[in-house]
Amino acid sequence: MSPRLSVVLLALSLAACGSSDPEGPGPTVDSGTSVPDAGTEDSGVPDAGTDAGTLDAGVPDAGPVDAGPPLDIPNTLSGFGLFTGSPADGGLVPVEGNVPYTLSTPLFSDYSVKSRTLYIPPGKTAHYQPLDALDLPVGTLITKTFAFPADLRKPDQDVRYIETRVLVRQPSGWEAWPYVWDAEQTEATMIPGGRVRDVTFIDLEGETRSFRYSVPARNQCQQCHHLVDAKGDQVMHPIGVKARYLHHTNTYGGVERDQLEYLASLGKLDGLPAQAELPKAPDAFDPQAANLDTRARTYLDINCAHCHNPKGTAGITSQLFLNFDNTNVFNLGECKRPGSAGSGVGGDFDIVPGKHDESILWYRLHTEQSGKMMPQIGRTLHHAEGSQLIADWIDAMPVKACK
Repeated sequence: MSPRLSVVLLALSLAACGSSDPEGPGPTVDSGTSVPDAGTEDSGVPDAGTDAGTLDAGVPDAGPVDAGPPLDIPNTLSGFGLFTGSPADGGLVPVEGNVPYTLSTPLFSDYSVKSRTLYIPPGKTAHYQPLDALDLPVGTLITKTFAFPADLRKPDQDVRYIETRVLVRQPSGWEAWPYVWDAEQTEATMIPGGRVRDVTFIDLEGETRSFRYSVPARNQCQQCHHLVDAKGDQVMHPIGVKARYLHHTNTYGGVERDQLEYLASLGKLDGLPAQAELPKAPDAFDPQAANLDTRARTYLDINCAHCHNPKGTAGITSQLFLNFDNTNVFNLGECKRPGSAGSGVGGDFDIVPGKHDESILWYRLHTEQSGKMMPQIGRTLHHAEGSQLIADWIDAMPVKACK
C-alpha cells in the first residue's frame, strides 16, 4: 500500500475548483490497463408505456452507512495518490492497493479506450453480492479513465487522455467527481461543470471520425447512477462493479488471475462462493461465448439496465425493464407502446419481434439525433456493433404482429 495514499485519504484538503481549460494530444496508454470498450456508456433505452406491473430486479436499497468523517476531495487527480506518473511520461500506473480491473462486456463511450481501478482502504472489505454491485465500504475509490488513440486499430499508440471520473464512497453515500486532463497530459483537474472536447480518430474501418466529446458535469452523473430506495429517495450506486462482469481473468504481476478471486486473496472481498456458483456475463460480441439472446441481453443489461430496471427512474416511469434477469417479455418491450417517446422514433412499439427497423429500442440505440437517441448523455456517436447486435437479436425473434 502506498504510504502517501493512506495519508492523502485521511488529510486531503479541499482546494479551489478553478482551473485552466485542459485539452490536447497525449502519448501512450497507462501500463496496459486500458482496453477498448464495447458497450454503451451511461445509457438508457427507449421509454415505454406504464401498463405493466413492476419486477423486482434485486437492486439494493440504500442501507445504513458507515460512521466517520467524509473524505476531502482534492482539486487534482494526483491529489488522491492513486497513480504514479502521467500520460505524458508513459505512466499513470496504479499504486499498490489500487487494483486495475476490466469488464467482460464494457460500456460504450464513443469508442473511447478506458481503464478502471478499484481502491478499498486498508482494514476494510467489500462484500459479495450475487446480482448487485459489490457492497463497497466507506473510503472506496473507483476510477475510470477515458482516452482516444489516433487510430483505433492501434489502441495503445498515440493516445490522448480526455478525462478520469472518480466515484467516492462517503459516509453519507456515493459521490461522483470529474477530472479533465490538460493539454500537456501531466495532470487532470476537477471540472465540476463538465467540458466539451473536439476529438478525431481513425475507426476500425480506416475512416476518419471527428466529433465533439462531452465530459459530463458532476450533477449529470445522477442521471445514470441513481436508483430509488425503499423510502422513494434517489441514491447513487456504482454500475459496473458487479460480480458477473468481474468474473473473468486479468493479469496481475504477470499472472492470469480471476478478478474476483484476486480481490478475495488480497482480503478485499468476502463472501465469495465457489467458482461454479459465480455468475458470469459473456463478452457480448464473442459468438463463441454465448448464444445471441444471452449476448444481446448482456449488452442491454450493462448499457441500459442501470436506468431501465424496477428501481431506476426510467424503469419506474416507463415500465421498460432491460435488466438481464427480467423474464417478462412485455416489460422487455415486446409489442409495448412507449409512454413518452414522441413521434419519429422508429415505430409504434419498443420491440416488434422479427422487425428491428420497426422497433423503437433499436432506433434509439442506432440514431445520433439529439433528443431521440439513447442514452441522452454519455455518447454522441452510435455504436455500430452494438446496434447490429440488437438488430440481429430482434430479427431472430419469432415474428409477431403488434397491435
